[in-house]
Amino acid sequence: MSDAARVRREHEPAVLGNQLRLAAGWGRPCLGYHVFVRPGAAAGALARLQAAALALEPSLLRVPARALHANVAWLLPVQQEFGCPKDELWRRHGARWMAALTRVAAARACFRLRFTDLVATDSAVIAVAREPNGLSALRRELGPALDVPGQLTAGQLVHMTLLRYGRPLRDPAGLLRWLESVPLCLDVEVSELLVIRERTFPSLNVDVIGQIALPRRNR
Repeated sequence: MSDAARVRREHEPAVLGNQLRLAAGWGRPCLGYHVFVRPGAAAGALARLQAAALALEPSLLRVPARALHANVAWLLPVQQEFGCPKDELWRRHGARWMAALTRVAAARACFRLRFTDLVATDSAVIAVAREPNGLSALRRELGPALDVPGQLTAGQLVHMTLLRYGRPLRDPAGLLRWLESVPLCLDVEVSELLVIRERTFPSLNVDVIGQIALPRRNR
């Protein structure tokens, strides 16, 4: 069973029962430091998928193009607090984390993520990337290289969040049928890692504080 199929099966009962985690924090101030990749030229295709989903379920909250991303690693997650302010932790450890990220990235090359499935979880509608892929490999290498105080990721699934739930769905079964029927084969070229400071959930306002290029493959 693919990762997408497993997640779909796991969350289907909650979605069908409208037992959703609504995005209560949407648009609210937050603070986190993360590493992610943006969809680049694929953003237009993702926007069309978002528009089609909104035509079925207008109450869905659309993640704007500037906020679309696939997470690589959390350095200081939004949802966790520590014994010291996060900005102070970044001042203490940010240079070391950036050096580790740069070192790991230098040993890899640009890669392509292929998104093949749309899945509804109990908290979001997501596009899921095919495994194996370069981002998962990068996470495995970053795990021992980054000494961070909290969680490094929310899990192993490589995905982009497209929509969140503003209120219960009008027709959960209809949305699930549509998501499974969409033929998706969308490539995202990954040539750099962005280190960001998130200020408004979910990544609606971020400061890009680092850009780490991945080497080009030898032709």
